[in-house]
Amino acid sequence: MIIDFHVHPVLIKEALEREPTLLEAARNVFYIHTSPQPIETLLYTMEEYDIDKMVLLAINAKSSAGFTIPSNETIHELVERYPDKFLGFASVDPHRIDEAVKELERAINDLHLVGLKLSPPLQDFDPSDKKYFKLYEKAQELKIPILFHAGFTWHSKAKITLSHPLKYEDLAIEFPELKIILAHMGWPWVTEAISLAMKYENVYLDLSNVYTGTPYEHLKHVLTEVVPSRLIERFISDKIIFGSDYPRMESGKMINALRRLPLSDEVKRKILGENAAKLLSLS
Repeated sequence: MIIDFHVHPVLIKEALEREPTLLEAARNVFYIHTSPQPIETLLYTMEEYDIDKMVLLAINAKSSAGFTIPSNETIHELVERYPDKFLGFASVDPHRIDEAVKELERAINDLHLVGLKLSPPLQDFDPSDKKYFKLYEKAQELKIPILFHAGFTWHSKAKITLSHPLKYEDLAIEFPELKIILAHMGWPWVTEAISLAMKYENVYLDLSNVYTGTPYEHLKHVLTEVVPSRLIERFISDKIIFGSDYPRMESGKMINALRRLPLSDEVKRKILGENAAKLLSLS
């Protein structure tokens, strides 16, 4: 099984038809300048690389950037079109915390989304501030995971200090039943992110995006060079989740790069899909 856990449908034509501002957001917030593609492009990629599921992510950056990228409704509509292919993660505006809690409940119960996506640097909030804890409490109550952006961001006005992996340690302790996923292996703070995944049962890592070179160079860096590959194999092989960060990076290139790494086939299978399937109760 292969699950791409980190897909932003910001340049999907069907999403743009429903939410035209996505094009501006893709250009001015994500700095992505590729052309919009029909949803069949994703379906073709899934077929070509035997990807069983893709997780489509919303980001509510209304207060910080003036955009939803995209909205929960757009994610819902895409998932409804191909429910056997796509799963959706909601997002909420943390600056309107009471509304955010209600919106999260609506997105899960009424729109049938299966997780929450938050990007502290893009949404401009400190995830460790206790004023946001009622949102995490609701996610824990709903038994859904939260995928947090962790580490570096290309956005020039977003502060990467807001997504340092250690910002999430208090959350891991305070909400032991909440599944916390730190995106991008927390790069450049990979060691800190790995330490959290080793220490806390409820902390996971996704390896989406490449920051230090080609997909192979970057994945080799974060999974075999920053720490020894034996540490990955022995201690956190059940905690790493595959993601591409499409459309910034193509799913197929990331899959091929992962398969070339000097890791065991068992660990590669876990990363490519088995860990995500367990996390989302698909297996």
